[in-house]
Amino acid sequence: MSFLSCMSEALADLVGGFMRHPVWRFMADRELKLRYARSFLGPIWITLTMGFWVAGLTLLYGGLFGAPLREIAPFITLGVIAWNFLTALLTEGCMCFLQAKGYLMQSRMPISTFVWLVFYRNLLVLAHNMGIFVVLVVVFQLWPNINWLWALLGWPILFLAGLGFTMLLSVVAARYRDIAPLVSSIMTVGFFLTPVMWRPSDLQKNQFIATYNPFAHLIDVFRTPLLGEAPTQYSIIFALGTAIVLFLAGLIAIAVSRRNIMFWL
Repeated sequence: MSFLSCMSEALADLVGGFMRHPVWRFMADRELKLRYARSFLGPIWITLTMGFWVAGLTLLYGGLFGAPLREIAPFITLGVIAWNFLTALLTEGCMCFLQAKGYLMQSRMPISTFVWLVFYRNLLVLAHNMGIFVVLVVVFQLWPNINWLWALLGWPILFLAGLGFTMLLSVVAARYRDIAPLVSSIMTVGFFLTPVMWRPSDLQKNQFIATYNPFAHLIDVFRTPLLGEAPTQYSIIFALGTAIVLFLAGLIAIAVSRRNIMFWL
């Protein structure tokens, strides 16, 4: 079978998986509810847990950098929310097909159905966590301005990159089981090497840590518009290029491996 035929099948699988949205939406909603079963607040704990986390980081790093709370709180909050979204997609993407083994063995659903499940579940978590930023907008009166419109470009870039990450790692981790702990280790270290809680301008040397860090630019196009500023042209181009490469890499991974997934599981 030619490469173009494989790519066509992979794209058809991705579209077919998306069309199964009643299935993966139901499964995602059910998983989140079961995660907080017998809890009084239920999924609201997603927001509260993130709120406690960013509050602690804001107090710590606000004290270290001496920045005003009105400035540092939204910056750290949006950075942590975006980082948590990417980290969850990468780590859960590694387990995507492994956890869906039973469904894949017993049904003829497109394998991308479970990629969409992971992606949608973390979109729900992202939506819950954005409630924290809404509170900050009201408390600090961070009213929208024209630069918020850049989010219409930045957010889809982040989502496209996240989907690409999930597709790629779901296939690679199904074949090589060492990928999951490796990704977890990389993301743990990457949290400190990515401008989540600090600004690239804070670096007195080794600027390359932020300049060539794809996570830095993905977070930047997500966060900067909501801070009332326009992302730099460099960040937009870098983030868009990263997203396109990741999506194509994920699609290629599914194209060349979708017939072998069952044997790897």
